Amino acid sequence: MKQSVAILDLGTSKITVLIGSRGINDTINLDGVGVCEYDGYACGQWLDGEKLSHCIGQAIAGAESRARQKIDKLYVGVPNEFSQCHVVDVSISLNKKRRVTEKDVQTLLDSGNHFDDPNRTVINMQPIYYTLDNAHKLIEPVGMTSTKLSGNISYILARNDFIEDITAAAGLAEIEDVEFLSASLAELILLFDDFRRDKCVMLADVGALGTALTIGRGDGICVQKYFAWGGRRITEALADKFGIPFRLAEQLKRKVILSLEPDYVPNDEVEPPVVQTKYEVEVAGEIKSFDVAETNLVVRLEIEQLARYIQKALKKCNYDYPEYIPLSVTGGGLIPMRGAIEYLSECLAHETEAVKPLQPMLDSAPLTSALGILNMVLLSNPINGGMMNRFKRWFSKRKQKE
Repeated sequence: MKQSVAILDLGTSKITVLIGSRGINDTINLDGVGVCEYDGYACGQWLDGEKLSHCIGQAIAGAESRARQKIDKLYVGVPNEFSQCHVVDVSISLNKKRRVTEKDVQTLLDSGNHFDDPNRTVINMQPIYYTLDNAHKLIEPVGMTSTKLSGNISYILARNDFIEDITAAAGLAEIEDVEFLSASLAELILLFDDFRRDKCVMLADVGALGTALTIGRGDGICVQKYFAWGGRRITEALADKFGIPFRLAEQLKRKVILSLEPDYVPNDEVEPPVVQTKYEVEVAGEIKSFDVAETNLVVRLEIEQLARYIQKALKKCNYDYPEYIPLSVTGGGLIPMRGAIEYLSECLAHETEAVKPLQPMLDSAPLTSALGILNMVLLSNPINGGMMNRFKRWFSKRKQKE
């Protein structure tokens, strides 16, 4: 019998509720989907807090209707904007040389959970790595022999006002059981396999209004940042440049091709190749044209601003991450634009790649966060208890390389 779970994802422009279960070959089956657009958040505040509960309720109702089932428990992904990451070195003595148990691991995790912050609550405790007597870095120490257990542990704390707002909204939808987890951690687990995470990964989730930048290693988060640059900035810049409505600017943005010369688009069926100097957008049966060079310049200037935000965040980063790791980009704010990732890579002078979920029929970058949350909950086996501390690893007892 399949076990369905329900999750809620709060993007910067829409709220998504998924009801799903684990399918064959580690796939995800979606039973119900509910989506509601809303004003989002900025600077740690809801842009329209009065409508938040209504939008959450609408998304929940949509998912329940499509799944034909009532949600009893809801797992909520907490965005970077409403959470903090703390990495702590902890150690406990095992009193004698013996095998490490699950209870020992839990004791170690709890030993570092002493955050005296009345405004935040710990929602995830995950290992970046563990060490034993021989100082070798491990991801799964259970069953290994040692006299002590140490670890570099990542603690994610969510703001209490965020928890209260979402819990209240879920209560209005008649859902009293709500659990919270890091949305960014869930994305890392979904997008990167264990072996790649053990070396270190860097992810930028570019949404409509903001970008979440996360560096992770092992099963934890080392650094998380958030800044208010999203794909909507490009749309607004195009609207200002050409004096056109936002909706028309959004259509124009989807026509942009940055990977080619702005005045040259080859056509295999025509000799010589066609020179394209205009982007054409149809509005109410009327064709409107926009200069390719001017349009691409506006887009490039905005992507350059995103690159500056990322560079500034990395310069302030206090974690010594390997410089060779690529910047992976997901989310719906940038990937849909052809050539945008390549231009961002050029601006950063750093290898940059687009990533999205490797799920049949669900391989869409805008779905990354929601699918990540659902995947992490399913990995944690919530039927047998909470998921704050650990999720199931498919492989165990592997040494992590320096």
